Amino acid sequence: MKKDRNIRILIIITILAVTLPTGLLIGKITFSNNINLLMTYLMLVLSIAAAVVLETAIHEAGHMLFGLLTGFRFLSYRVLSLIVTYRDGKLSFGRYSIPGTLGQCLMGSPVSREKKPYFLYNAGGLIANLISAVIFYLIAFRSDSVPVAVFFAVSGMYALIMFFSNGIPYKGSGVANDAENIREMHQHPEAIDSFYLMLDINEMLAEGKRTSDIPDEMLDLREATLNSGSLGASNILWLESRLMDQQKFDEAEKLIREIRDKDYPLLDLQRNGLELDQKYIDCLSGTFEDVTDKKLLKFIQASKSSSLSTIRYLYARALYLKNEKEANELLGKFASLEKGYPYKGEYQVEKELMDTAKEKISGTLPS
Repeated sequence: MKKDRNIRILIIITILAVTLPTGLLIGKITFSNNINLLMTYLMLVLSIAAAVVLETAIHEAGHMLFGLLTGFRFLSYRVLSLIVTYRDGKLSFGRYSIPGTLGQCLMGSPVSREKKPYFLYNAGGLIANLISAVIFYLIAFRSDSVPVAVFFAVSGMYALIMFFSNGIPYKGSGVANDAENIREMHQHPEAIDSFYLMLDINEMLAEGKRTSDIPDEMLDLREATLNSGSLGASNILWLESRLMDQQKFDEAEKLIREIRDKDYPLLDLQRNGLELDQKYIDCLSGTFEDVTDKKLLKFIQASKSSSLSTIRYLYARALYLKNEKEANELLGKFASLEKGYPYKGEYQVEKELMDTAKEKISGTLPS
């Protein structure tokens, strides 16, 4: 789409406007101290790697802080694939990742919803990045140590990159950024309740409950809500997930077709999940055709080691194609995720769907 392309161009121009002056600053620091090119390169590489982790942690901590200040409750904090969750009055550590994201902070919906808070929680990461950028550049300018100055200049640069890449509304890598979520909720008040619903269901899953436990009254399936943006459209995805949990595959397939036909404003990540559910159902029914869509293949490649639903699809595919070795490897990969997986209810649902694939596919294979 032209609009998305223009936004990408704007983000790229903004990032260049940040990186070029910072590059000149780093060049001035290293040149004036007679640092050779190889040493400068090594400092840059190490500084960039550390800055990515540090600023992701600061960004998610900003969400957490401003969420707590506006009445939200802490659920989980993730940087890269390391996640800390709060459950049953204690903290636990695990591994979990979402393709297209470096981190995430999930909170429980606010204790008081009367004023419908959402802005500061969603903008908290941006505020934290901007504050840290100012502090880091000041340290870089004042430091007498070349490695320290380079590190904080790079960290300040990456903080501004995160600020602008999350502060300009955009649906990049299949995931809506913070500013896009804020824009949706500002334009569509019903999306705020859908945002709270997402938090409530994540809390249910963290407590060991399943999507089949979602009551009808929690879902807002009005057309106005489903067309209000990706947050509103997520209501019907929870319904589809519940049908998959209940193993009502005919109903799930019918709903997937309806979602396609009505073209709700879903994110690429959400559409990919639906397509993999459809491919899984195709394996069960003996009508499977391999994935050819390049975007979906890219998603599968990116999520095949961390996403339970992707592993479940690949397992069903391996069984359908009579690839016993791959099926066993996928079973092992799936089992290895259990210990650190933060959503035990979701894990149990996917395990049952794996078992169903094993039971059903052998009887539907073409001769």
